[in-house]
Amino acid sequence: MNTTPDLPPREPEDALDQILCQELRWEAPAMLTAQLLALVPGAPVLALSPQARPKSWYSLLVLVLTAVAIGLSLAVTWQLYSLVGAELGLGGMFAQIQAAPAIGLQRLYDALPISRQLVGLLVAVRSQLHWLLLAVVLWLALDGWQPRRLAQRTTT
Repeated sequence: MNTTPDLPPREPEDALDQILCQELRWEAPAMLTAQLLALVPGAPVLALSPQARPKSWYSLLVLVLTAVAIGLSLAVTWQLYSLVGAELGLGGMFAQIQAAPAIGLQRLYDALPISRQLVGLLVAVRSQLHWLLLAVVLWLALDGWQPRRLAQRTTT
């Protein structure tokens, strides 16, 4: 494939050149060609053919095969990481991380006995805030609040 304008195109010399000449040639999509021609003043208008869509069974097959491939790769990755985690002792480390807050609270209670009441008060406030949040969400859902309507009211 010679791209210089002054030399005539030459024929491929061997089988590899022939295959490369066939594979490296591509056709521009009709939509792209039409869009590019629309940018040129005085260019002819091309009639566009509708895009060919794959059949639904083919799309479903591709979707299922993709899901199976992703699931299989996740399963293999899970097995690999569990083996590496078992070798490095990550299970024991996670157990220590889970026990750390309880140990820290116990040390705080031993150092400052009044902290039990403070922590209890914070837990009660958190519980009440959960109920308040639930009440607000239910009120907004049952009241029919819509964010778009609120945004339109504030802009007018």
